[in-house]
Amino acid sequence: MAKAQVWQESLVGRLTAGTMRAWQQSAVYGWTYGTPAYSRQEAVRLSLLGRITTAAAGTLGRPLEITGAAIRRGLAESLFFKIKFPPVFNNSMALRSLAGIRVETLLWLVFSYILVDYALRESLGTTSSLASYWDELLLVATFLAWPVQMALRGKLTYRLTPLDLPILLYLAAAAFLFLVRSPQLEIAVEGVRVYVEYLFWFFVASNLLLNKRQVRALVNWLVLLGTLVALHGVYQYIIGVEIPSTWLDSTESVRTRVFSIVGSPNVLGSFLVLVIPITVSQVLSARGRLLKYFYALCLAPMVLSLFFTYSRGAWLAMAGALAIYGLLYNWRILLALAAAAYTAPKVIPGIASRIGYMLSPAYLLSSARAGRVARWNMALNKLQNHPLVGEGFGRFGGAVAARHIPSSNYVDNFYLKTAAESGLLGVAALLWLLLCGIRCALNSYRRLTDTYLKGLAMGLISGLLGVLLHNGVENIFEVPMMTVYFWLLLGMTAALPCLEGQETPPVD
Repeated sequence: MAKAQVWQESLVGRLTAGTMRAWQQSAVYGWTYGTPAYSRQEAVRLSLLGRITTAAAGTLGRPLEITGAAIRRGLAESLFFKIKFPPVFNNSMALRSLAGIRVETLLWLVFSYILVDYALRESLGTTSSLASYWDELLLVATFLAWPVQMALRGKLTYRLTPLDLPILLYLAAAAFLFLVRSPQLEIAVEGVRVYVEYLFWFFVASNLLLNKRQVRALVNWLVLLGTLVALHGVYQYIIGVEIPSTWLDSTESVRTRVFSIVGSPNVLGSFLVLVIPITVSQVLSARGRLLKYFYALCLAPMVLSLFFTYSRGAWLAMAGALAIYGLLYNWRILLALAAAAYTAPKVIPGIASRIGYMLSPAYLLSSARAGRVARWNMALNKLQNHPLVGEGFGRFGGAVAARHIPSSNYVDNFYLKTAAESGLLGVAALLWLLLCGIRCALNSYRRLTDTYLKGLAMGLISGLLGVLLHNGVENIFEVPMMTVYFWLLLGMTAALPCLEGQETPPVD
């Protein structure tokens, strides 16, 4: 009798199959993996809101479409296009590269965020306006060039996703809270920016990704960046880079904590939590041994650098991300994860000391006196003072408050920070948005049939959920680099079903 048949007829097999059938027939499964009615093209087209929006967009876009058509006709008849260039020039690499520049090319800069931001801050200084606002300028340039390019191509289109409406509703909720609770306008503007600005990268990725080859290239570039950043972290561990004394408790005997080019072990750990599951998906979907070995070599320094951050929150988030990956891909990954959790403290003694200290009574007392637990209690006290609308954006527990309000410090829990600043309304709106984002990603995973894209979706979902878990013990979404990557990769996940069968760029 075949092994599969033996399993199916066993008691455990029958119980497992029954549990899976019950789960797949449940309302929770239907909500999680189903497609929201408001995101279906036919429902949107026939709805009153959809018709009003379409009419408004058509009215606003019509002048742009007419202008684009006129420019195309003018260019075709212009003197420049009638010039006969030498064949050598026509076939040159420079001309082909110039002709290949599109708005989608800007995605390479966004995916290079961690490198570009570091280079600008190192070369221009942290006080430079360009180093501080280059990402905002890039976002504005993308949104300005995007409709112009569509007009020049002669087709104004928009790719609808299940997360578009939740994002718009969340922006409306944030605007309402900003208007009703902003004791100091300057602080409120800076504080609300943390919540709303980076959401727009979702729309960029969900619409500017056009084909599978483009996605593969961008993912490979992200993996390569993660490898380089991780290698620098390993190098820091080898040389024993000097760190501030506040990064370790006086009773701990850890050699150092690596931070690479990011500047913070916790943020570096969160970046690796995001990239490692994506790299794992590339290892599993790679065709040919050489490619598998390449991705495995990329994975090794990432894992080592994650260990050497000695970020307990990142470790726990990584365990959660890989557990999710195992549930989506193969339960045997859970066994490998358990084996790694057992072996790692024996191979790297610092891990055992960090985890052991976290579970000790001394740590709990220290944390309750002046650590995370104390700051979490402060956030809850702030929430009790203004339960519905909070203290106001930027007024507690984050970088904005630390800059503007004396004696303010980080609360080390982005959700409690949100609750303290925007009340129950704000944190409920944020959690609802993130829940809709998870649903959108799982819906994309369910719809995919392409092996590579489905495997990539597993890695993306696991990494994104890992970052959400890490936000429970750190203010990860306060870091622009991490927030940009989160919404950018969520937009990529939402767009994946639209890219099946699109192997090459469309012809203009």
